[in-house]
Amino acid sequence: MKDWHVTVRNKILIVGDSNVCRFPPFLDQHLQVDSYPGANFHQAAALLSRAIAITPPELIVLAFGLNHRSQRAHQTSVKQLQAALRAAKLRFPHARVLVPAINFSPALPQQEKFSLLALNRHIQEYCDFIPPLPREKFSTEADQVHWSKETAAAMLDHWCEHLN
Repeated sequence: MKDWHVTVRNKILIVGDSNVCRFPPFLDQHLQVDSYPGANFHQAAALLSRAIAITPPELIVLAFGLNHRSQRAHQTSVKQLQAALRAAKLRFPHARVLVPAINFSPALPQQEKFSLLALNRHIQEYCDFIPPLPREKFSTEADQVHWSKETAAAMLDHWCEHLN
């Protein structure tokens, strides 16, 4: 993580975990996607607090959360989400910050699903959020964590619809 950094070059920044690197190529010249495999909201807060802006972002999407699946929502992940939101707002006070609801595989262990459901409740109650991708459009690879190619394309389209 010491080598991770964010240099904002476009008006819209999607910063997230390994799933966002699965997005297909896109044509929107105002969109920047930066992926940090294994990252969670704790690392997002650190990244954003030291981000450099060549172009001040107007919109930031914090696409993390799935890597919190083994944590207790109210003791860890919610606090780390709040810290990431604070870091984004302190560093980029004029940017709108969105947090996508976390889509996840129904095949995950029950405790992990409970943790993600609790985190999603917080996101949907207290954050400016993007609703989850409809379940019929969501699938993962065999690891039950990483999005399929089709899901990544659908997720990018879904998020872009909510960015306007």
